[in-house]
Amino acid sequence: MSVRTQRAAKVLGTSAVAALILSACGGGGSGSAAGTGTGEIDRDAILRVTTAAPSRNLDPHQQASYSGVSYITPIFDRLTMVDSDDNLVPGLATEWEFAPDGSYLELRLRDDVTFNDGTPFDASAVAANIERGKTLPGSTVVESLEDITTVDVVDARTVRLNLVPGAGVGLPGAFSTNVGMMISPRAIAAGADIRNDPGEAGSGPYVVTAYVPQESMTLARADDDYWDDTAGRLAGIEITGIPDASTRLNGVRTGASDLTWVSSANEIVEAQGLARQGAVQIYEVEFRNVLGVMMRAQGDLVNPAVRQAVARAIDPVAISALFSNTCTPYQQMYPASSWSADGSYEYPYTFDEVAAKSLVGGANSPAIALTFGAGTNTEKPANVIQADLTKAGFTAELNPVPITQAEPRYIAGDFQAIVTNSFSPKIDPDETVDTFVTGEYGFGNNNPEIAALAEQAADPTLSQDDRAEFYKQIWALTLEEALFVPICHQTNVTVHSGKVVGADNLPWVNTGIFDIRTVAMLE
Repeated sequence: MSVRTQRAAKVLGTSAVAALILSACGGGGSGSAAGTGTGEIDRDAILRVTTAAPSRNLDPHQQASYSGVSYITPIFDRLTMVDSDDNLVPGLATEWEFAPDGSYLELRLRDDVTFNDGTPFDASAVAANIERGKTLPGSTVVESLEDITTVDVVDARTVRLNLVPGAGVGLPGAFSTNVGMMISPRAIAAGADIRNDPGEAGSGPYVVTAYVPQESMTLARADDDYWDDTAGRLAGIEITGIPDASTRLNGVRTGASDLTWVSSANEIVEAQGLARQGAVQIYEVEFRNVLGVMMRAQGDLVNPAVRQAVARAIDPVAISALFSNTCTPYQQMYPASSWSADGSYEYPYTFDEVAAKSLVGGANSPAIALTFGAGTNTEKPANVIQADLTKAGFTAELNPVPITQAEPRYIAGDFQAIVTNSFSPKIDPDETVDTFVTGEYGFGNNNPEIAALAEQAADPTLSQDDRAEFYKQIWALTLEEALFVPICHQTNVTVHSGKVVGADNLPWVNTGIFDIRTVAMLE
């Protein structure tokens, strides 16, 4: 009998979780979710998680939106990982090193990992995954892997990634995301339907027992001998997509769910109040993500003066007030704590109504359509920004769309502008440049000076300090193009019951997603 069959009967269906939460919201509920446990880890517990964004598929190589990665971290181990302080730490790779001339990246691998289908994890598995990521039709990781020319299996525990000259410096950071998630070579060879039924194709602490795209996923613990004893301590996990933040918060309050996140002003204030009453427990972090407006050089936005007018018309302080001042104004690309941030940088298009109107006046009432995810915490900012742009002389319209469509369709070029918090600076700025500046988001507007600097900064033989100087120039030139207007860092609040362990130490929560492989519950 397979692990999936053995565990399936123990895990409550996620549709039941959704029904419980909705019922609790309708009746108001009376129970407190913050019960006290015995202090012992309950390995028979089922963790019920709700999240704003649903999952579209479970294939690591076909994730079209950032939020989908949260669903698959318990299923597929990664070559590297990050901790809750955004430090890069070992995963399936115990160490990594670039060649002195930067011609290759060599990784040493763990020797105690087996995929849940029984296939050993080794250097050949890494090679198979990189080949799949580079060649799979519809792969969304092709660009992240393009610096790898060939892969050499040095021995079972050593893999050498040969690189494009002067490139590849961001790979260790990229491998901490879905780019570095490993799928069993047996499943790859069999052409398994990883998107909808990954089965035992991962080596992670949990396996999928039920999955309804865009709705829910149910997991069961895969193996009591998992290599990382800080993970896999639950009998199962249920993740349900519920867009409405108030519904998610009420689910934890009433005991219908155990763990969620909120970042809208009303729900943050309510969560803080519930925590003071002892009804829930909370943990607050400032987003690494930057809430802002992303634009395409389409229609009237081809004119740089019009884009600058958009930036000048937006008041970060007013936007912060929408979030009860839990969105800290910040108009840079990278957090101040990052080695690539420029502490002396001054944003060139600070809020100035007069300047905005002057710029618009020369463009004859330019048109802009602001897309946002309906029902998300970007809806109120989008409405305020529309009003500000209208006041400045724009013909500004709102375009609400389902959250699952907003980012993928913006990337595809369907939308002229989007109000979003999905700009998330990566662990290594090389990947940020590849994704947001010179890549699919196009913040750099094909500026040749930015491209040249990016090529220099990507040299793996350079020191971190030398690379930082290049990135400071890249960030300044990128923001000068005014295709991305940074506004503020929001606050993300983890809300959980008193039985949940480890909710205050989760990687990625400051990016709006989550890695819950190490979460446990008390008896």
